[in-house]
Amino acid sequence: MDNLKKKFLKGVIDFELYDIHAHIGGYNRDYPVFYNGTEEIIKEMNRLNIKKAIVMPLGVYGGEWFYQNEKLINDCSKYPDRFIGFCLINLNYPEKEIEKEITRCRKEGIKGIKLIAAYQNCQDVDKKTEFVCEYVNHYKMPILNHSWGTPEFLEKMVKRYTSIGYICGHFSFIYKNIVNNYDNVYICTCNYLEFGTIERMVREIRNDRICWGSDFSDLHFGFTLGPVLLSSIPDEIKIKILSENTKNFIEKFC
Repeated sequence: MDNLKKKFLKGVIDFELYDIHAHIGGYNRDYPVFYNGTEEIIKEMNRLNIKKAIVMPLGVYGGEWFYQNEKLINDCSKYPDRFIGFCLINLNYPEKEIEKEITRCRKEGIKGIKLIAAYQNCQDVDKKTEFVCEYVNHYKMPILNHSWGTPEFLEKMVKRYTSIGYICGHFSFIYKNIVNNYDNVYICTCNYLEFGTIERMVREIRNDRICWGSDFSDLHFGFTLGPVLLSSIPDEIKIKILSENTKNFIEKFC
């Protein structure tokens, strides 16, 4: 049961990891990052045996979202076997501009959408969020949202726009019933995970919908990797969370 933990404490990760929530660093002038260059990020992924990551621009405020999305497109084109790109949306822009940018990114190979309303002085449950859901539903694009606001709002989106793969970008138990009841809703582990959180998470949430997310390069990969590998849950569930669930999400929705 503790085989993975023992190996990890010796610096060994001998199975491929898949990260559902990571960022390409260095694209926002005022945001400090780890491993600023993309090549350095790839080296760190290789060191930790991270096969693939869903990546988004780091400058979440959206003031440079066109520029950041262009950089994202370039890096995902350069490393297509390592990065799955989700473009950043600035909800302060008119709907026509949002639609235009999503269309541009989609045609350039970007697979999904990143929303982060609160950092852009918008409401999580704003009509702009629903507009994005309605638009990308036609193209069956997944959405990672920093926060879906209330469980009621998330459930309304899930029922109304059924072709989307939904990711709760930061872990919270408030979404557990939605995750448990809908096959297209996943939840990311990224958050401050105090002692016992992983064990409770596995008890209360279906284990095929919990996905490891690092929030790299805002945070380091180890911030949420350690709590999963050092937890007391069975090794087979650790592998689901750290690898299989995100791999399955990518194959199904990306």
